[in-house]
Amino acid sequence: MKNIRNILIPLCIFVLFSCEDELTKVPNFISEDNIFESESLTEAYLAKIYQDLRFINFGGDNGYNVGMIPAIGGEHICYADWQTPNTTYQRTYSAAAGDGPVGYYPWNNIRDANYVIENIANSSSFEQGYIDAKTAEAKYLRAHMYFEMVKRYGGVPLITEVQYVDDPEETLYPSRSTEQEIYDFIISELDAAIPFLSTDPTGGQGRVDRWTALSLKSRAALYAASIANFGEVQLDGVVGIPNAQAESYYQMSYDASKEILDSGNFSLYNAYDDKVENYINLFLDDGNSEVIFAQVFEPIVKGTGFDRLAFPAEFRGGWGCNFPVLYDIVELFDFQDGRLGTSISRDELTANNSWDIDEFFGNRDPRFRASVFYPETTFKGGLIYFHSSTLYTNNVGEKVESTSGNLDRGGEVWPAAAHPRNVRNTGLLRRKSVNESLDLPNSGESGQDFSIFRLGEIYLNLAEAAFYLNNMDESLAAINMLRERVDMPLYDQITEDNLRKERQVELCFETHRYWDLVRWRIAPEYLDDVRMKGLVFKYDLDEDRYIVTLKNAEPVTREFGPERYYFPIDQGIIADNPKWIQNPGY
Repeated sequence: MKNIRNILIPLCIFVLFSCEDELTKVPNFISEDNIFESESLTEAYLAKIYQDLRFINFGGDNGYNVGMIPAIGGEHICYADWQTPNTTYQRTYSAAAGDGPVGYYPWNNIRDANYVIENIANSSSFEQGYIDAKTAEAKYLRAHMYFEMVKRYGGVPLITEVQYVDDPEETLYPSRSTEQEIYDFIISELDAAIPFLSTDPTGGQGRVDRWTALSLKSRAALYAASIANFGEVQLDGVVGIPNAQAESYYQMSYDASKEILDSGNFSLYNAYDDKVENYINLFLDDGNSEVIFAQVFEPIVKGTGFDRLAFPAEFRGGWGCNFPVLYDIVELFDFQDGRLGTSISRDELTANNSWDIDEFFGNRDPRFRASVFYPETTFKGGLIYFHSSTLYTNNVGEKVESTSGNLDRGGEVWPAAAHPRNVRNTGLLRRKSVNESLDLPNSGESGQDFSIFRLGEIYLNLAEAAFYLNNMDESLAAINMLRERVDMPLYDQITEDNLRKERQVELCFETHRYWDLVRWRIAPEYLDDVRMKGLVFKYDLDEDRYIVTLKNAEPVTREFGPERYYFPIDQGIIADNPKWIQNPGY
């Protein structure tokens, strides 16, 4: 909705694309009419769309908003209640309050994608192959933005042409399309783009290719299928998809997933024999065989503060301890001997029981041990502590409890209590994606990439689509591929429950669980009328065991009514365009 005749091309984008010569030829302000006569300017224009798309939200003190979707999905929260992820899960969602920080209305960025699609074809300088490839890239980016909106709001206005302020009102203020129309648009745009995108895998370097587009198709079609299968059509289809459409969307998701898996371009990461070490490094070994598309970072030049925020207190260089893991998600991780993660009943977590830490945590799924810091986790050659006090027998034979100083544990220095930052919230911290090789990390020093699409998700997408297409053998085989990688007992049959649990475990903290609970229409079972739990650890030095008890990890009881399957439309949006009717329940 903006009328822009000149755009600012940032110096940093020119440097990024090695366009030094252009800097000597053009001023900082460049007419839009000249963009598509120069590959350097075209690449810079597209780079700005990538930059503004927000594949991963690293806002907030150099990155704590990366925890926003895990927080509203009940996986991990943030250290302090004032931080945006915590205010987001605690907020009341209403017409008056709107959707808050989780909202996403990328109209300016969509306008820029539309501008590429409309105008690059008029270039007198480019070969047709280049025009087709860049048009396809812009179509993908536009489709990705619409997917981010449709999963939040259902149907939204579908704007596929550049708008100008002197356009007629019916052009400037369109009505909301139906949710099905938006999903169909996303899929059709991807189908149009796929033939012109590179078949050479470039997504690991942060550039869209054929496999990136197929991955979004795999995911988006699966979401549409779920909404048709489990949802309800309301507002004449502005939200909801007719149930009769579910099978066709499952088939589309299955076909896209199958093409990726059959391509031979990707494989499950298996670089290390140790299953915990292997899963840790899956998220640190940039551009590895499993990564289909990643948001790429480089230390200092284009780094993040993720490790500064995530490091445990013993090794932090700055804020630290910022992503406390909720015990509710821990219970989804089963044990390698076949016991369920819930086989340790919450009723057993009392002051009268004590636990060997390996019995409690160490024999769980290797994906848990690779994803969560827990008591006595080995890190950087030392141990991470989470106990609030230590019980021991003193020199006069009395059992006492200490919270300060150091004790002797068989010749090893043992702190009577862990650092308060480790203990404060849940007694557990996020480990997934944390780079152990950094030394006291500061802002901007984290350079690990963040996968937007990886092969593990594609196996899960295929398994889910195959399940609902009644292809149980293929669904089971796909799930067992992931379990075999981490030496977990293989399933002998596939069920809806173990299919969904496997997805939550494999993709934990990767911004999937919230959206999955919503599209399956089961979010109230896990996120309504509940206060998530943390753990309190007391260490018994005499027994080398822990007393483990539960505590409330959150200051408020979560609320999630069925209206929350869609976020409310911000009142400012409706004031600007009254055709944006409000979502049901608000």
